[in-house]
Amino acid sequence: MSAVPSVIVLRVRAALLTGAVCLLQACAGAEGPAGPQGPAGPAGPQGPTGPQGPAGTNGAQGPAGPAGPQGPVGPAGVVNRVESSGVFDASGTFALPLPAAATASGRLPFVACWISTDNNTWLSVSQVPASNGDVYCGITTVGTTRSITIVNGVAGWRYYLLAMW
Repeated sequence: MSAVPSVIVLRVRAALLTGAVCLLQACAGAEGPAGPQGPAGPAGPQGPTGPQGPAGTNGAQGPAGPAGPQGPVGPAGVVNRVESSGVFDASGTFALPLPAAATASGRLPFVACWISTDNNTWLSVSQVPASNGDVYCGITTVGTTRSITIVNGVAGWRYYLLAMW
């Protein structure tokens, strides 16, 4: 009979253990308020650098800087000039005689020629024509007289010739 009481004892113990667990679970009350926050932990490691962002817009232009220093004095001398303007006749040619000083000592003056149909818009004339019919100008010599000569102009168009030395 000793086996019977031990089975009963085991069952009673199991029932008591189950009852104790149920009692503990049933007796749990509401949780209390949260405790104070603890101190902050150490900073984590530095993350990788992110990609470069797009370029920004340009800002407004800043104010003008101060005026620079005065430049050096140029060489002594006077620029001489001779000029003429008019309207081409039927020949389409005009020659402006140059004074002897303009070509003294074998020097050549600066020469420029322009043409216009309306006296408002002027086109520079080449000194080397692309074809025989083009308007062009240059320095010519007839006898001992040097001139700025413009050729192949259109009758009624305007010309302007300039020489500086």
